[in-house]
Amino acid sequence: TLSYALISDKEASKYTTDDVEIVKVLDPMSNDRNSLRYSLIPSLMDIYNYNKARGQKDIFLYEVGKGFYKKEGKYYEENKLAVLMTGNYSVGLEKINVDFYYIKGILEELLEYLGYQNRYALTVADLPKELHPGQGASIILNGTKIGIIGKVHPSITKDSIYIMEIN
Repeated sequence: TLSYALISDKEASKYTTDDVEIVKVLDPMSNDRNSLRYSLIPSLMDIYNYNKARGQKDIFLYEVGKGFYKKEGKYYEENKLAVLMTGNYSVGLEKINVDFYYIKGILEELLEYLGYQNRYALTVADLPKELHPGQGASIILNGTKIGIIGKVHPSITKDSIYIMEIN
């Protein structure tokens, strides 16, 4: 997908525990697009809701884009990869539900392909409140948190939506 970098300030601070300041637009055209996004996940959730409203049940999305933030008076942008998955995937003639282990397998394949085999770990520390507490993890690479993975919290949606984001 390719989504807008401008989102609402309420959405811009979701799906993160990082101590950063959201970058706000000085003269926004609307309150729905008054800040630059920090996480790509709110944009993927909007695309998910759009597709769900049109009857789509099996939704697999990813986006490579930039996240923006301000820290100690300086502006920064980071390249990020975000993934959203829900519904069923096919293995031959069989349909299987997406779950935490499926998206975790994608993460492991990606990190191993990039040459980070045996240098990453998943921990349950420092999770955003939007992730399900029993099905979420922080992605740690060489001792540094690089992202999150897990199921979206049931207080946000009753659907089984799995997300991943890596800086």
